[in-house]
Amino acid sequence: MKIFNSILVGIFLVAIFVLQTQAADPIAVIIKTKGKVNVYRAANNKVVAASKGLVLYHGDKVRTLTASFCALKFIDDKSLLRIKEKSSCVIEGQRKEDHINKNIVVEIGSFFASLFKQKGTFKVTTPTSVASVKGTKFWIIQLGDGRTFYIGIEGLVDLSNKAGRVLLRSGQTAIFTSRNELPEIRLTQPGEIPKTEEEQGGNKLMEIEFRDSEGRTRKLQIEYKEK
Repeated sequence: MKIFNSILVGIFLVAIFVLQTQAADPIAVIIKTKGKVNVYRAANNKVVAASKGLVLYHGDKVRTLTASFCALKFIDDKSLLRIKEKSSCVIEGQRKEDHINKNIVVEIGSFFASLFKQKGTFKVTTPTSVASVKGTKFWIIQLGDGRTFYIGIEGLVDLSNKAGRVLLRSGQTAIFTSRNELPEIRLTQPGEIPKTEEEQGGNKLMEIEFRDSEGRTRKLQIEYKEK
């Protein structure tokens, strides 16, 4: 019994170490907010008000309220995620050497993803499906009734669920109603694409200081445009 208990304690300590290591490495940084945006910290269950320059870690949840908006960039490849009002998602990331394997767990709302010089994988997980993307721009809209809309803007999006896989192309909309059925795919209809918060003006540089998993102080520079 003592040996068994020792094994359980060892497993528990390893699990804590893994979680702390994941939480110590930054995944993304918020570059713009409007209105009321909250970040729910996975590490300590605290809620903080989102602001420009706030660093996000694995498991943090971002929630925008009415008439609010949030834009964030991932620190490895500067991929952009825009989060519209009344939306909620969890930001997940697993660091692998010079890149981060990213997963956006969508709960509800509207999201626009822009991938540039992509490093690592980029996935979106919704109640009905999983989207795997590479070098593309697309919308994800998760409705309260359970339906998921994907709208292709540029490139290809690989969509999958328990029923199989399909490719979404530019100018198409995929509508999932169940995780057990393939989506309806049709041409995107006029007025179906949500409006974005356009960012104008010259490029700006944001510098953020943080401590990595080994306790070393590091600096991160993010280039962005501000309206």
